Amino acid sequence: MNNLSETDLAAAESIIGALDSRLRVQIIARLSTRDHFVHELVTGLGKSQPLISQHLRVLKRAGIVDSQRRGREVIYRLVLPEASELIDAAVNLGRHARARQESRLNADVIQIGPRDQPRGLGTEEDPVAQLAHTPAAAAYDVAPETIPAPAPVPPAPYN
Repeated sequence: MNNLSETDLAAAESIIGALDSRLRVQIIARLSTRDHFVHELVTGLGKSQPLISQHLRVLKRAGIVDSQRRGREVIYRLVLPEASELIDAAVNLGRHARARQESRLNADVIQIGPRDQPRGLGTEEDPVAQLAHTPAAAAYDVAPETIPAPAPVPPAPYN
């Protein structure tokens, strides 16, 4: 896979670029079940006709869909069913990546204290949140005499 030619890269870029829109993915999903008139896509997706037509042009230019005029209407069909398979693979890959990220994030989270109690209240019943809301010096068991007193008077500036 590392030895992709410029032609291969251009072909992949054309298809991936055409799929780089949630609306175009939705259009392909609908066209994978049957051919659709533009007005059916407009109604089914709840988008404007110019917007649907613009996205269909992108898909047509990439060679994923084709159109045919039928009277006053245009019907679109999916000519590359592999595009639908690619979307299915991307969905599975995305789910896998999300699950992997979530498991990694959950591994980095450290739960302090009981899980069944409300957190972040800062009350005596929630010492962890109380600690989080306490100044850093007071969070440790340090004798008050070890905390230096503030300077009584700030030094005078040099003239």
